[in-house]
Amino acid sequence: MRQLADDVFQIPLIPRDGINAYLLGDTLVDTGIPPSGKKLAKELGSRIQRIAITHAHGDHMGGAKHLKHALGVPLLVGAKDAEPARTGVPETKLGAFGRVTAGFPGVEVDTELAEGDTVGDFTVLETPGHSSGHISLWRERDRVLVAGDVFFNMNIFTTMPGLRQPFGPFTFDPERNRESERRLVELEPSLLLLGHGPPITGAAEKLRAFAAKELS
Repeated sequence: MRQLADDVFQIPLIPRDGINAYLLGDTLVDTGIPPSGKKLAKELGSRIQRIAITHAHGDHMGGAKHLKHALGVPLLVGAKDAEPARTGVPETKLGAFGRVTAGFPGVEVDTELAEGDTVGDFTVLETPGHSSGHISLWRERDRVLVAGDVFFNMNIFTTMPGLRQPFGPFTFDPERNRESERRLVELEPSLLLLGHGPPITGAAEKLRAFAAKELS
């Protein structure tokens, strides 16, 4: 676990920042694949008072059911991802293959998050596209942005870092995701934290370069 800002910690769940979770104060953001749930419960235990999920895919909420039951904490999910979270069946464009490869143990959702809600000292932003209910978390005072899979900061095949579009087959609506990307670029974050790839400092400049190449 590595501290990145005031009350903000990165938790790499597999090597080379391949899958990340984050601890924001006492809120765990994302839970990785199912085996990560036991690891997170053991390592963080009572530090976790709630779980917030950026989107209902198996590499982000695979460990949520175990953690919720083991720790007795509430689960918070974007409203339009609440049904996939409960069933364990994600939105993908890959039919049965996608349901198997991105599926996870379904779990009851305690709070359905919407634009403008607060999670600790972060504000919920609705950033759909990768999934219909994808959310990001924004702290304006120091411009920290947790953006799930709106962007990737790695090539999933080579693990080389670098900003890029999220993996296409699991992005339900690429055009809506590009709209969400444009919105987040305009925030000019100083620190960008993503589900895949290392943290990005000086993020505003790097996002502008990404937008000029990918979103113009």
